Amino acid sequence: MNEAMQQIVERVWTEHIGIPPEWSQDQTQEFFETEAARLSEMIDELQIDSQQAVIGQWRDAHEGRDPDYLTQVGLINSARAQAQEVVLSQELYEQIPEQEEELLEPATGEWDETNWGHLPEGDEAWAVAARRNPDRWKTVFRSEATGDVEAAVAALWPEMSFPFQVWMALLWQSRVEDGKPVPALALPPRTQLRARRERGALMETLAAEVSEELSRNNLRVR
Repeated sequence: MNEAMQQIVERVWTEHIGIPPEWSQDQTQEFFETEAARLSEMIDELQIDSQQAVIGQWRDAHEGRDPDYLTQVGLINSARAQAQEVVLSQELYEQIPEQEEELLEPATGEWDETNWGHLPEGDEAWAVAARRNPDRWKTVFRSEATGDVEAAVAALWPEMSFPFQVWMALLWQSRVEDGKPVPALALPPRTQLRARRERGALMETLAAEVSEELSRNNLRVR
């Protein structure tokens, strides 16, 4: 049994989806174990296809050469992370009620970090507030990252995992939309030390935010 997967299932169902009140403790535990086994099997199956694809893409990009051992391990890990992300998103996270996706200010539709109420789903103000939520990059109300954003993230964090780069791109996209600063992709050679330190500090802050979210979902950071 994949204990990490069972922990994800238990947390999502307990904290977000909700356990049927008529279930006994034994029924609930059996469901967690069965669901974790089902998702793990789906991830294993999808990984096989993803693994073949990513290794094939690597060969195509390197004149047909086979990857060395360390590169192949990295590609396999990347395929595993991609498979887990897809399966969890489609089979688990999509079952979370939309009300659980956002914490919104109830009266005006404006985002207010001091007021964590809910607006009724379907309310126009609810939707407006959801799309103004600075944490929307974690939810279904996020905007898809543009190709330029994805390229910038890949350039600044090349050593990080595929899930990290995907989620960082979503965070970056939301910051661009909100007019918040993002790290400069390149700094001129004579850029002052202060500017370099500021960029480094911002990168560390954003990386910590994404890493925390990945860890919470038991996804690989590197």
